[in-house]
Amino acid sequence: MKETEEKLDEEGFEEIPMEPKAEPGSGGPGGSGSNAPGAGGAGANRPDLRVVQTDRDKDGNVIYSNVGGMWKNVSKNGNVFYTLRIGQLKLLVFPNDRK
Repeated sequence: MKETEEKLDEEGFEEIPMEPKAEPGSGGPGGSGSNAPGAGGAGANRPDLRVVQTDRDKDGNVIYSNVGGMWKNVSKNGNVFYTLRIGQLKLLVFPNDRK
């Protein structure tokens, strides 16, 4: 595969900052859950838990690459669950409390 370098700044492309948007099911009207208490403010979309993938560089040192995150939520019934995001994949994670 041939690698080519393209200069995007000369073709009229500009970087657009990402704005956080509310996801269905993670709070708000009509959603199935709400954000954890204290999750509002500037760090609202910062995950409670990070999901990383390990790799090694050419010297053999460990490199951790962020691939996703987990956010703690509480349902309308008061049940605690997590939302796991890896790329475009979104999963709901429930504690295994049944014995």
